[in-house]
Amino acid sequence: MAIIHYDVTFEKCPSLNQIKDKLDSRMGLRTHLVKDSIEGCHEWPHIGLVRESGTFECDECDDSDLEMTVGSSGVRISCVPSSTHPYFRESALAALIDLGGNFEAKLHPYIAKRWSELSPAEKQVGWRTH
Repeated sequence: MAIIHYDVTFEKCPSLNQIKDKLDSRMGLRTHLVKDSIEGCHEWPHIGLVRESGTFECDECDDSDLEMTVGSSGVRISCVPSSTHPYFRESALAALIDLGGNFEAKLHPYIAKRWSELSPAEKQVGWRTH
């Protein structure tokens, strides 16, 4: 299984709770956040000194999950494509951008909608094709 990483850089990084609130608001769904214990003094390229890490789960979005690690200068999203609905992944990236993050890639247009507003075809876009 391949794990995909997305790094979003910040001048001032949000907390996992701030990210959860923005993600829930953007999607119109309630996610679950389970925070991980982390060892101090880990520095990662692109995101800096690791501050907190956790797993976001969304049962309503086809049981998707992804991990986020918040550093001093960025946030890394890590996910397995077969267990993360593309809408959930793209919405997480959009939430980070909404919170002031910098991410160069173009996001799918359906992130402008809440989950309940997506058509059945949009809910199937690229899902479990990897």
